[in-house]
Amino acid sequence: MSDDEMEADFDENDDEAQTACALCGQVRLLTFHHLIPRQVHKKKRFKREYTRAEMRTRGLMVCRICHDGIHDLIPDEKRLAREYNTLEKLLEHEGVAKHVAWSRKQR
Repeated sequence: MSDDEMEADFDENDDEAQTACALCGQVRLLTFHHLIPRQVHKKKRFKREYTRAEMRTRGLMVCRICHDGIHDLIPDEKRLAREYNTLEKLLEHEGVAKHVAWSRKQR
């Protein structure tokens, strides 16, 4: 499933689901990771670059382990929104890639 298909399938009222994590592939309870974090939705730069709907729905369904790992490794919400706003860009981050490899081995 492509990023666009995952984003299109997201229902903002359904913030948890159980299926395979978009990062590690483990079948766990999932949460929605906003690729454009909610804390930046009111910032002028992001309002110019993205529609309100895109900011709300652009994201990935990830397990809690991966979600926490992303925010532990990249705590700056603006940096997440600017530099790591796609699945590919997240996986290019060395720390996130290592975390995902570790998470794949967990039960």
